[in-house]
Amino acid sequence: RKCGRTSPFHIQNGVNEAGALHPRIRLMLRGYEKEDPPPKRQKAVTPALLLDLVGYAKGFSEWAEHAADLIVGGYFFAMRVCEFCRTESPGRTRKLVLGDVVFRDQDSLVLDQRNPDLGDEAMFVTICFLDQKNGTKMEKRSHRKTGQEILCPVRSWARVVQRVRSQFSTRDDNKVPVCAYKEGNRAQEICSAQVIQLLRSSCDFHDGENRYGIKGSELGTRSIRSGAAMALALQGNTSDQKIMMLGRWKSTAFLHYIRPQVLEWAGDAAQQMSKTRSFLDVGRYHSKAKTKATPLPNKLTGEEIPTFTLRPLSQQQNGIGLE
Repeated sequence: RKCGRTSPFHIQNGVNEAGALHPRIRLMLRGYEKEDPPPKRQKAVTPALLLDLVGYAKGFSEWAEHAADLIVGGYFFAMRVCEFCRTESPGRTRKLVLGDVVFRDQDSLVLDQRNPDLGDEAMFVTICFLDQKNGTKMEKRSHRKTGQEILCPVRSWARVVQRVRSQFSTRDDNKVPVCAYKEGNRAQEICSAQVIQLLRSSCDFHDGENRYGIKGSELGTRSIRSGAAMALALQGNTSDQKIMMLGRWKSTAFLHYIRPQVLEWAGDAAQQMSKTRSFLDVGRYHSKAKTKATPLPNKLTGEEIPTFTLRPLSQQQNGIGLE
């Protein structure tokens, strides 16, 4: 591309590499896909797993409790892991900082993050995603308090913000990342490897294969975002548009996060299907009136065989006038 050469894998259309993929290359790639094993997608976290995770993190490590609150808070906003913690190879998405999190009371008034009763007084939490993978900037999402102590987006983010502010005091506190914490006197940030470690170790500790139907090795950073899509999809009354809006998906790509083999999908679908007794196909209308039959080919009166090819019946062979 830098040298201005044409691509040998595409059909050129006057512009360098602007044509469609070459048919032979497309067939070769399809052959590779047939030989590839089925994709191993990461399993979605469940609310029960998150509930156990918070309790497990308290006796795990100093950073684990902070990471657990970030995971629960990210779950309710269907966050990518790179949005609330440090990753090995940062991309376009910017990590959240304290200034991106806004709390409001029941009268929709903004609360100070330094308020010691922030978790009790706050009724709403709003998060602003300054820059994202999909290219949309300054996108905001809000949640209301659930009434639970642990599985609540407002209380989870209140604990995150207050923990960070208690450990860091700078001139511009709003620019401190939400994943920041102190280990002794050293400033650290929760990384994606720690998130995976905490998820898997908590799952294995609680016998996740029997308790949640998930093995620890099947969890990953995408499990949080997948869990949010699954939780909403299983409600039944949640539209695809609402799931896309919460997760900030611009297409139905969230369907890749849905696991249709879970038992909760069964619901009462079988009962509803058994109630229907018949299907009336109104696509074709059959009239009782007599209609003129359409002449068939190879007949004397038909138009399919030209007249000059017909012979008297005594001279026809096989009954169709063919020699």
